[in-house]
Amino acid sequence: MQQQKYKKKKFQKHQRSGQQNSQSDFLYNGFLITCDKNREREAVKEAYQIIEQYVELIYPQESQKHEKLLEQNTNNKAIVKMLYNFDTKVKCVIFIRINNQEFPSIDVDELSRIILSDVYEKQQQVARYIYRMIPIQYVFRATLDEFKKHAQFLVNKYFQLDRPHPWFLIFKTRYTDKINKQQVLSILQGLIEPLHYQDWQEPEFVFFVEVNGAIMYINILPKYHEYREYSIRKGGQPVQDIDIPERKNNFVDKIVKKVRCQNEQEVKNVISIQDPNSDFQKKEFFVEQDVELL
Repeated sequence: MQQQKYKKKKFQKHQRSGQQNSQSDFLYNGFLITCDKNREREAVKEAYQIIEQYVELIYPQESQKHEKLLEQNTNNKAIVKMLYNFDTKVKCVIFIRINNQEFPSIDVDELSRIILSDVYEKQQQVARYIYRMIPIQYVFRATLDEFKKHAQFLVNKYFQLDRPHPWFLIFKTRYTDKINKQQVLSILQGLIEPLHYQDWQEPEFVFFVEVNGAIMYINILPKYHEYREYSIRKGGQPVQDIDIPERKNNFVDKIVKKVRCQNEQEVKNVISIQDPNSDFQKKEFFVEQDVELL
């Protein structure tokens, strides 16, 4: 009898937990943060300080409301916070969730834009342990139906029909193989009008999708390459256009031989060859000869 009761209680326990997971259709927004190895605790504290500091500057009313909640938390047992550390179960990856029910006016995109402008335009040192700080609009269970539903909201917000907007997909997945990049890309191509084309070199918008186990994080990020993939710890200097020399891999009917000489006049048809990737000039003399290619 005792064994039967024990089995019955154990079965009911698992059944209740399953029902709670099926009914909890959670929808969060916040910041997806990457940090150094074994520095998760320091990164969480630093993220709290950064977000609370900029909330006080941008949303003073919400900051005052947060201070009142902190005073009430000392007297009451039910603790209400503005920020929560959401467990991603991934090393070096943190998600800071914002309490939208108590603080509905806080916009993660606006917070991120002002933080990145201070880092890259004003060249302010903001973070020590945090590497990337990506704003996330929707966090939900990793299914294609849920992704299509929430991706439609982002497409309607950013992709207007006034002019073409080049875009590109950034897709990352960890600890799951149920969703791949091709499935996500096919859904986005069906939602986004053909007027807007894909451009990985200079995209206006980057559709960011990350899947960690059974959880999916999505948002549309402007100026993704200009802000160095939303890194807030790179000295505060924006990316500059650098002319990279192109490598020529074409076959020609010439062969180059190295010869020993002291002066350039000793050899005819001398070629000066310099490695474009080297930091110094190495002066050597080469001679080219015609050969017959097989």
